[in-house]
Amino acid sequence: MKRLKFFIILFWMLFTKSYDAYCTFQHTPDLSKEANPLVSVLGFNWFWLLLVIGILTIYTCYTLYLISFKPVKLYPVEKEYSFSNFIAYIYFGKKSNLLSMLYKLPSLKDKRIHYSLGNILVRYLVFSGLVSTIMWLLINNSEFYRDIHNHLVVYGILISGTFMIMYNYYKTNYKRYQMS
Repeated sequence: MKRLKFFIILFWMLFTKSYDAYCTFQHTPDLSKEANPLVSVLGFNWFWLLLVIGILTIYTCYTLYLISFKPVKLYPVEKEYSFSNFIAYIYFGKKSNLLSMLYKLPSLKDKRIHYSLGNILVRYLVFSGLVSTIMWLLINNSEFYRDIHNHLVVYGILISGTFMIMYNYYKTNYKRYQMS
């Protein structure tokens, strides 16, 4: 069952990223209409865009492998952690506050970064794949949607969805931590 779940998630992430790139190329081969900040702000061409997205996708696939087949316990042993301290502990592996996550990075020597970021990245790629696939299906098949499509709405959905994913992930794990 674990392998099946792994392969379904892996397939979904790879399929939706490929479908997004294919549709983007069909829609704007020169990237002149591309809203991705890597293109619209940083000026990336196809090579750099695909390289960055490819590396991030491969890394996320690696973290999916880790969390699927080599899980580790990220919870603190002590029981008095608040929700915000718990989130920081998951990230750093030591007691810290939530605000420190904005200006500190976890040790790169510790595998913790792969597990803490990986759990979020995998969920995000599954969600963003759903959003981009629905968006492209609507763009390609609905005149009504094409007329109202707005990249700011799509990015709003992606950003708010990311915060909901993160909150849900940490809240679920915090409840498990409290019960253990």
